[in-house]
Amino acid sequence: MVRRAARVDAGPILELVTPYAAQGLMLPRTLQEIATRIDNYVVAVDAGGHVVACAALEEYSPSLAEVSSVAVDPAHQGQGLGSQVVLGVERLARARDIEELFALSLTDKFFLSLTYEPTTISRYPEKLARYDTLSRSGVEIVPKRCFQKTLGKSWTAPQLVEQSVVVSKKRKIG
Repeated sequence: MVRRAARVDAGPILELVTPYAAQGLMLPRTLQEIATRIDNYVVAVDAGGHVVACAALEEYSPSLAEVSSVAVDPAHQGQGLGSQVVLGVERLARARDIEELFALSLTDKFFLSLTYEPTTISRYPEKLARYDTLSRSGVEIVPKRCFQKTLGKSWTAPQLVEQSVVVSKKRKIG
């Protein structure tokens, strides 16, 4: 099941992304950073409720955001969970009226399969500035390919349907 992350998911998200950060595949995160931005995360959980995949929406402006922290537990890879959490982040972006998403990846196939287009990171000075700050603080930045997706304006959030609850009153006899 894919859903918005909740506060209780911050620890499991950290456990999921830390090995990828240690390999230089994504930027490191702290528990506090994840907890503070928990409303920007989407997770996939297994039948036992354990977080097995995640992705986050990093907003740079009212119209621009990055798909970040895409991670899938190695035991659950190959099941489409990465795609599902990225699509969840796209829904979140649309709900916030964000028009353009970008993502950085070491491989082309994943984001291309989700209809992202190759682009150059130089289009995103906000990200370059963040990389510069992190680099000066000692974080090694691994060069990655950049992908971009313009979100369609025609998408609308699904309408919530109120379910009417029928309350039956039992008459007491006696």
